[in-house]
Amino acid sequence: MQMRYLSACLMLLLNGPLHANEVKQQTTDPQCNDKNNKQCKEIERITVKGQYIGIEVPEVIGRAYLDRDFIEATPKGNGDINELIALLPGVQLSEDYYSIDNLAEISAPEISISGAKPWQTGFMIDGMNYNNRLDPASASRIGASENEVSGGVQSMNINSQIVESITVYDHNIPADFGDFSGGVVDAETISPFSTDTRVSFGIRGNRSDWGEYHIIDNDEPDDTAEGKDDLEPPIYEKTNIDFSIQKKLNEQHALLMSVSYLKSDISDISLSAQKVESRENINALLKYSYRDGWVDSLDLSVMYAPYTSDSYLKDVLNSDYQVEGGSIGFTANLAEETRFGHFSSEFNMSQSDNNRTGPEHYYIWLQAKGKEWGQLADQSVDSTPVSEYGGYGNLDNTQTSFNWRNTLTLERKKWGNTEHAIRVGAELNHQNYERTRQQNYYKYDSPVQYSSTNAQLNCSGYTLDCVEQSFYVDLDTLAEQLGGSIDFNNPEHLLAYSNNVATTAQYFNSRLVTPRENIDVSLNKAALYATDVITWKQFDFHLGVRYDYDDFFKNHNIAPRLSMGYDVFNDGNTLLTAGLNRYYDAGLLGYKIKEQQKFAYREYRPIQSGYLQAWLPSSYTGNFRYIFDDVKSPYDDEIALGLRHATESFGNFAVKYVHRDKKDQLSRNKETNLKNDGYQYITIYNNGTGESERYSLSWDAKFGDHSIWANASYSQNSESNSDYTATPDNTPIESLVYYEGELMSLSELDTLKANFGRPVTANFGWNTDWTDTFSTGLTATYSGSYTTAIKSSSDQRIGIGSECTTCEAVEIFVPKYEAHTFDSRIMFALSSRWDYQISQSQSVEVRLDISNLFNARSHAITEGNSGIEPGRMFWLGVSYNYE
Repeated sequence: MQMRYLSACLMLLLNGPLHANEVKQQTTDPQCNDKNNKQCKEIERITVKGQYIGIEVPEVIGRAYLDRDFIEATPKGNGDINELIALLPGVQLSEDYYSIDNLAEISAPEISISGAKPWQTGFMIDGMNYNNRLDPASASRIGASENEVSGGVQSMNINSQIVESITVYDHNIPADFGDFSGGVVDAETISPFSTDTRVSFGIRGNRSDWGEYHIIDNDEPDDTAEGKDDLEPPIYEKTNIDFSIQKKLNEQHALLMSVSYLKSDISDISLSAQKVESRENINALLKYSYRDGWVDSLDLSVMYAPYTSDSYLKDVLNSDYQVEGGSIGFTANLAEETRFGHFSSEFNMSQSDNNRTGPEHYYIWLQAKGKEWGQLADQSVDSTPVSEYGGYGNLDNTQTSFNWRNTLTLERKKWGNTEHAIRVGAELNHQNYERTRQQNYYKYDSPVQYSSTNAQLNCSGYTLDCVEQSFYVDLDTLAEQLGGSIDFNNPEHLLAYSNNVATTAQYFNSRLVTPRENIDVSLNKAALYATDVITWKQFDFHLGVRYDYDDFFKNHNIAPRLSMGYDVFNDGNTLLTAGLNRYYDAGLLGYKIKEQQKFAYREYRPIQSGYLQAWLPSSYTGNFRYIFDDVKSPYDDEIALGLRHATESFGNFAVKYVHRDKKDQLSRNKETNLKNDGYQYITIYNNGTGESERYSLSWDAKFGDHSIWANASYSQNSESNSDYTATPDNTPIESLVYYEGELMSLSELDTLKANFGRPVTANFGWNTDWTDTFSTGLTATYSGSYTTAIKSSSDQRIGIGSECTTCEAVEIFVPKYEAHTFDSRIMFALSSRWDYQISQSQSVEVRLDISNLFNARSHAITEGNSGIEPGRMFWLGVSYNYE
């Protein structure tokens, strides 16, 4: 079957007309979205004659540019722009994207650029940053914890419906951009001036019964094998509704309104019963544009992107919870030609929320009479049988940001044999974060089954975290039924006694207390930047520098941005590039939150003569605090080399090498310091290091109506921090995890996971207009194998010693991680669009998107494990357009 699909694709390619590639020119014209737009970016702009198909083009700046044609032609799933960005060299998707759990997800998939963590990439739309600064490194849409609301690295999900173009920077990044150490994603919304009048309405859908699945039993796929009835694919339905209207009122005024609604419902099995999760996401844009009046250009936009999720914890009884998140933002972008040069001003403000409402507390009971529901759960055979109940409680997070950036590009000047294009700018930023937990949250994680010949367990009035032994009939009645007494040496009597037990006595002798808190922190930042683009003979020198200051670390950070290009044949077609750059990290607000955050502590309770006592402070108090004294700002130093060549007949070629050294990375001290206020302080230093290295090769070309591109990358990433042994004495217990036979902190595990990444990736794309009304887009992605740590389906029970001299030893459950190798994979996707012209101004478009075209395994289920992988999936949509 796969060969038939492939043969058909090759025949279509060979039969297509082949023509010379359109000539591509490198200019220094401003980058504009429409003819009348004078609010332009004063960086190099690639002008392409004919349909834009290239991802790599000859220029010094290390960026890829995806225009509206590329966005429309490329296969898509949920429609988020990150799906497109992941096709670029040096960009990798999170493994969660290919898991069965992600089928219901509608939020943006996480991406990594140039080996950085996902949250180290800067995300911008119309100049507004939409990064989530609420500790995005420890949160995801798929899972979270009592101290973190499931979220993501972005405060909003950007649907490609509202986007005109996407520019992705991965090396030689201009000094205009700061607060990142990975890459920069800069999206521009559609201009209201792009057409006189346009109205569109569309609906797309995706259902579980339109797809295929791979049922994996110990890495032996056999969809028809018996004994796999317990592995059932989820039942889900996704619906995407789009509506947009834009109107050019006259030569000076234009309006645009666009709304995209995406809903997902998915059914899965939890505790052997069917449960339903629901998610909703909205992308709404209202944009007003003004041209050639009292200012040359003015764009005012309001973006509204809420996200809601009704979910549950799998195999946990009464665990339903709701997450409400998303963002609302306002941008005002102004541009004016002055006697000094081109001036632009970008002001924006946004507020994002990430709130959870759920069960107040969490209980991990031992599986016993009265607490048997855990028998219905999917638990590891070598783990302690437990029955889990409850959730992570309520938690509210709000992030507010204001940003104002002004840039002046001076008129080009000739000094001697050189020509200079100088750009200077300043930026001010304010961020505020509020975090509220209204009441203490309790996690009961140390169950004890009570057994004593002297006294029965008396819960002393505790009804939620203690269970006394009870019987269906009282023991006197049972004894009479057995002949007058119960003989425990008689097997029949013992069986009758066991069957008469309604609940087995058990209680918790320790609990984790996450205290109520109300955090309100702010961060102020200021930046100055300047770049001089010097043209001398066949050389272009980009001499830039950026200065940043913040009122938390109070560091004066100077980041040089130096790059150059040499036009080898002086014809604009062959360019050698090199760069030395520095990028400072952006997670400052998250660090400031850690200083204010109250960590969980433990309480215990003894038992005397069968009577349960009151809760008392534990010797393992867990009263930890972080302290950031005299800490330097983490940064990456980059060396970039490249060769780019454009031909008239065979497209553009590019080879690049990017090496980054991570310096002054944050790491903790080995021991904690107990101070007079009773807190144990974890001091943060700059002992962490790391490096990433990437080789990339890319090509794109246009042959008649066929646009083809391809890229391949080889990368290696590593990080290291100062070593220390994580124990309950020096690490907050909620930060402990169990990996490969030893305890470690979650931050240690993240560092370990960063040392792994798919070293080899490759992408291919082919977009074709077969007729005036029918077009297709085909993509293929290859990801090499790699090893990393993934969370197990069960927790690890560990002992932390006795709470007091009269107490039993305490055992608690911590998350368990295991090393797994993900095999390599090749995935194809196809989109097809057919337009039917109703009249001169009206048309209907039918669109079909197919992911995993050849129904290949994604290898999200690693060797030796069982589970389900998504196979071929279909999205079908229809839209009406008036223009």
